[in-house]
Amino acid sequence: MKTTVVLATALALSAIALSARAAKAQAPCATTPSLVDSARVEATSILFADRPLLTELRRDQRIPSSAAQVAVSVIRDAAVCRRLAAQFDHALSPGASVAVVRVGSVFYARDPDQHHATGIIADSTLHLLLRVGAAIDK
Repeated sequence: MKTTVVLATALALSAIALSARAAKAQAPCATTPSLVDSARVEATSILFADRPLLTELRRDQRIPSSAAQVAVSVIRDAAVCRRLAAQFDHALSPGASVAVVRVGSVFYARDPDQHHATGIIADSTLHLLLRVGAAIDK
């Protein structure tokens, strides 16, 4: 009986430790001012670049053509950050956090590992619209 209780306790503690580790690795939202400011600047410079693809994206998403006409807000919802982080084309480092901003009707998630890419742009339903950054040889 004592062995069963000890084993059950050990299993319970292991499960708690694993879930804590998994929660830490689930890429919560970055809220550090420097990361958020960087994401804000990147998002607006990318979205409002004078490129045909971005002009079409703004038109499709009903985003005005001027950055001055669009609200940019910081996202702190961990579920949104996790869903967007899962759409990067590579695994994030354990404990990495993702800076996410909303520009008009789209989300911009800044890749915490800038060696891979800059970030991604997703629509209001969190579906990937565009990967931003240099192509990566795999």
